[in-house]
Amino acid sequence: MSKTLISARSLRKSYGKRNSKFEALRGVTLNIHEGESVAIIGKSGSGKSTLMHLLALLDKPTRGEITLNGHPTARLHARKLNAIRNKKFGFVFQSFFMNANDTVLNNVILPLKIAGVGYRERHRRAISALKTVDLDDKRNNKASDLSGGQKQRVCIARAIVNDPKVIFADEPTGNLDSATGDKIINLLFKLNHEKGITLIIVTHDQDLANKCQRQISIKDGRIVSDSSADVEQDDDGDEEIREIVAESEEDDDDDDATPDKFEGDNNIDGMLDQKHPVRHINIEEDEEDL
Repeated sequence: MSKTLISARSLRKSYGKRNSKFEALRGVTLNIHEGESVAIIGKSGSGKSTLMHLLALLDKPTRGEITLNGHPTARLHARKLNAIRNKKFGFVFQSFFMNANDTVLNNVILPLKIAGVGYRERHRRAISALKTVDLDDKRNNKASDLSGGQKQRVCIARAIVNDPKVIFADEPTGNLDSATGDKIINLLFKLNHEKGITLIIVTHDQDLANKCQRQISIKDGRIVSDSSADVEQDDDGDEEIREIVAESEEDDDDDDATPDKFEGDNNIDGMLDQKHPVRHINIEEDEEDL
């Protein structure tokens, strides 16, 4: 029985005001189920990347609601929001967003440092992630010394180092040749099949979309087709996400409401295009992770 992991209801997102106002999303409703591979398809400017950024909690909708395991996320505070993104989401983008002058290992370790994971444990996890993408032998190389395909594999290692429930991939093969791109896609789908990681891919490539179990086409900020059939759901879900969200709901009177933009490590600055800026802040250390 498939569980609803992410649910979106009547999402709208607009930028600018008055005469310069642009509506990127115009009322999007969908459910993403645990373990699915989903392609969000559309031409440039269709709203597909905006939708992914909202589903990944990297941006907030102008209107509408996003829930995780049935819990609303609109009132999540910054620390809780960062905890979910760091522990449960992984990101792979068209541009690599790596520190070119640092080692491969340190680039993969970065999310674990943000999450407050202790030194020995974060090195163990990072090396394990590099082995998964067959780059353990490059751990001490500078990122600038790698090929495009190797850099993207490092980005995948960085995405899975926290054992995420979901990987969001925005045009992950856009800067790669077709042969190298196929290897990257095969690796992503292997993680989906073998580890049960939910895979959400934003693309304009129909051949890539055809590899996914489900295809959602978006045009002018609206879903125009969705290949999914009705999926049975139950009330179970990832317990850690449920606890994080529930705890945040109890702290609604706190003053640290979720900011529109996030500030922090410059190595992650620019992860999204200028239209959708995002920065991360360090979360408080979690004793269970040390």
